[in-house]
Amino acid sequence: MSLLDQLSGLLGNVTGGNLSEAETHAHYDQIAQAVPQQRLGAAMGPALSNLDTDEVQSGVANSASQMSPQQKGGLVGTLLGALGSSGGNIGSLLGQLGVDPSVASNPQNASPDDIGRLAAHAKENNPGVFGEAMSLYSQHPTLVKALGTLAIAQIARHLANPQA
Repeated sequence: MSLLDQLSGLLGNVTGGNLSEAETHAHYDQIAQAVPQQRLGAAMGPALSNLDTDEVQSGVANSASQMSPQQKGGLVGTLLGALGSSGGNIGSLLGQLGVDPSVASNPQNASPDDIGRLAAHAKENNPGVFGEAMSLYSQHPTLVKALGTLAIAQIARHLANPQA
């Protein structure tokens, strides 16, 4: 029996949209325990890319409010490092997004709103960077739940049908 067969009931329940927030979170816990972390990480970026940019921004900001400084630094560092290596001027980009320029040297001090804006910018302008950064969530089920039920449904849909 394949992993997908084992999870089909859970995935169907989550993607059906008829669950309460608590039920969705409980099902995500089961999914996160059953799906290998590498596969879950690989699903995060493509799945979350299916959300509207506003949903990404608010979901990531919400989850960032629950991150440790180390987690914030890791996510922001990944986003800034990749965006900078693609030829962008980080200081200019931060100014355009309304993000405190000190975030470039102290990413762990980024506000949740700053992190949401950076993630939304990456989603719109550099999906590869966005996907790489979102893989962080595979290690932190609590942060995934803070992204919201729409994000969890997209992750479950992508796990059920990776080509979609």
